[in-house]
Amino acid sequence: MNSLPLHLLDQILFRLEPKSLAMMKSTNRTINSHISDPLFESEYFSRLESSLYNLSPGGARYVMCQPLVSSCKSMSMGEKAIQGNFRCYMLGSCSGLLLLYIGGLFVANPLTKRFRYLDPSGSKFIPTLSGDRWIYLAHPERAMCVGFAVDRKRFKIVCILEMETRYEFEINDGDSWRLSKTTINADSKSDLTKWMKPVYLEGTLHWLRNDGSIIAFNPETEQARLIPSGFHQEVPDMKLLLAADDKINRLTLISGTKQTISVYTLLGNLKWGLARRIKNVSLKENELNAGTWLCTMASVFW
Repeated sequence: MNSLPLHLLDQILFRLEPKSLAMMKSTNRTINSHISDPLFESEYFSRLESSLYNLSPGGARYVMCQPLVSSCKSMSMGEKAIQGNFRCYMLGSCSGLLLLYIGGLFVANPLTKRFRYLDPSGSKFIPTLSGDRWIYLAHPERAMCVGFAVDRKRFKIVCILEMETRYEFEINDGDSWRLSKTTINADSKSDLTKWMKPVYLEGTLHWLRNDGSIIAFNPETEQARLIPSGFHQEVPDMKLLLAADDKINRLTLISGTKQTISVYTLLGNLKWGLARRIKNVSLKENELNAGTWLCTMASVFW
């Protein structure tokens, strides 16, 4: 393959899966050098579809952060995490950046392989999640209170502080933690939905509550509002999923019971419009949990 023109070689290599491309490094030095070129890496990874990281709720102990293609002379962050017996948690992702917890908070760029450590000592909320010595998250189900927003090449981390019907917001813009002057009060008490990450849409983070209402907060303007629920009361067996419909650029709320699955779209007047309702598949009573229900939603709608 050494005799092939570079543009033809690129077209061949661009068609390879990451695993096959990594194996090409051992073929000869010329191809290894070509694959390791930053320009080739940038073009290759820009052609890849989005991938999913399979992290268990208790954190992944064996997560490798070493890239597939580039040579890495120093020990990667993932290898350090394994040797330190740290667990890896993905707290959020936005615009190609990842918010990771590996014995501490990191904002990482998987393409450039750069990361930034964030000192959590000034935060009121982050230390409440951690176990001894920051090795693991003691309350990962509450880690969904952490929002991650990236806009105009800047990132902000927003932690929502829940106190009965009152909500405060803690912000980190990369330099320090501070408490926003903005607070919001709800008419009734309803806990934030556990294990449900906030949805980032049009510059605003949205946290779902168990009654179907939503706490919305804009990290730039620091304005907050309560989006009312489309339901009159909480149904015991009802499961809720908040998402963003990229096609119409609106929030979508999916509710599921043992009988039906309903899809609602947030309209301009802050009211929910029923977009679709279908009969639910048969599930055993002990199988109707959040994980099973989310998998069912994925198979039905996506």
